[in-house]
Amino acid sequence: MIDGILALGVLTTVCGLVGYFDDQGDSVVLVACGVPAIGIGLASRRGLERSHRPAPSRVLAGLAMTWLVLVLAGAGIYLGTGTIDRVDSALVESAAGFSTTALTTLDPSQLSVPMQLWRASTQWVGGLVGILAGVVALPMALRGSSLAPGESAAARLVASPSSARRRVLAIYSSLTLLCGLAFVGTGLGTRHSAVHALTAISSGGFSSTNDSFASFGAGPRLVATVAMVIAGSSYFVMWWLIRGRTTQVWKSTELRLYLAIIATGSVLVWFGSDGWSVGDSIFTAASAASTTGFAVGDWTVLDDAVLAVLLVIIATGSMAASAGGGLHIARASLLVSFASRELRRQLDPHAAVVLKTGGRAIDDRAIERTTGYQIAHLAICGTAAFLLALAGVDLVGAIYTGISTVSTHGPGVGVGPYGSLEGFSGAARLMLIPFMLAGRLSVLPLLLGVAWILSAKATIDRRVRRALAGRRR
Repeated sequence: MIDGILALGVLTTVCGLVGYFDDQGDSVVLVACGVPAIGIGLASRRGLERSHRPAPSRVLAGLAMTWLVLVLAGAGIYLGTGTIDRVDSALVESAAGFSTTALTTLDPSQLSVPMQLWRASTQWVGGLVGILAGVVALPMALRGSSLAPGESAAARLVASPSSARRRVLAIYSSLTLLCGLAFVGTGLGTRHSAVHALTAISSGGFSSTNDSFASFGAGPRLVATVAMVIAGSSYFVMWWLIRGRTTQVWKSTELRLYLAIIATGSVLVWFGSDGWSVGDSIFTAASAASTTGFAVGDWTVLDDAVLAVLLVIIATGSMAASAGGGLHIARASLLVSFASRELRRQLDPHAAVVLKTGGRAIDDRAIERTTGYQIAHLAICGTAAFLLALAGVDLVGAIYTGISTVSTHGPGVGVGPYGSLEGFSGAARLMLIPFMLAGRLSVLPLLLGVAWILSAKATIDRRVRRALAGRRR
């Protein structure tokens, strides 16, 4: 939580200073909010005593609280600058930013320079919090559980919480800087380059234009494609590359599946489209697999078969411990293997089939825990689609938007290729917020919140019954 507040404070202040000569009013508000956030973050860092291994419930509660604080702070800035004048719209816009979901209630091209940079920065901060959760917090809190994929890799990267945070921040910041320089090298311009570097590496998908990359040339599209592929890759794999362990990288089954999904999706999009180039097809598949949400055209009008494949790719998502969302390839692969094993057992009850991940056998208890997580994830996608349909969204649009939102992708049938929520009612927009949370920080914090609400309700009910019983006496 402290890291998120500190990062938000620094970026908010920088955005205010950089955009001062474009819009002084927005800049003053940003600086006025950013400086206190920096002070709070630094003071909290000095005064906080960190537990070596906190209880999983505390970790999950802390992640959920971090996201809630960031969303409320972001909504306050939107209202304070006058960018948005409705509380519900401000909350939705802030949630989309910090959850790295490519949805928006705004016209990005009409924003001032400081607000464009700040809107992109919210996705950068959200991506950082998500990576720290997947690489540091969850593997350490859930060590020994299959809910924390990549545990063996985490043991190498996460020597200690402090060193792990430094390493992740160094990799994340370096990739963002390199991406920004690459965009500048294509002639994109400093402002556009900064915005898209922040939202590409974070898998956020927010663009400074209202048609994403449709109006940009081949150079920026190529840079964005590479950045999206990187954003959907595991930080454990990146750590292996930095350490020169290329053999381990190519032995990663999840990485091979990730690249195969992008390649297969690219071929299907190319064959199913009318006149799209190979580069644009790869761009679209990479955007779906990394759950970024950038677009080079209206891909929602492609053949139904292509849209169905893209929906499966979006739902599957990126690699575990990456900036992307979705179910994650490791869990999806295990789910398919589990289903295959059960089918084989139906044909041959005496068959002994051992499931493995990363070359290690998985015991049945670990499989049960992972299967429970997967069922919860799918149930949340179904709930999102059901509620959107009740809010007036057409059935196909509700299903596509529900799955896309939980996967932190955003665009799709229903909201269009650029993620505009203009056609959604206020109720439908607000319904998306908890599902953005579930997608960004995994379903675990959301499930913890539901469990806490049910527990609080049970406690209140007991107290009410006791009070009524006392009055009767």
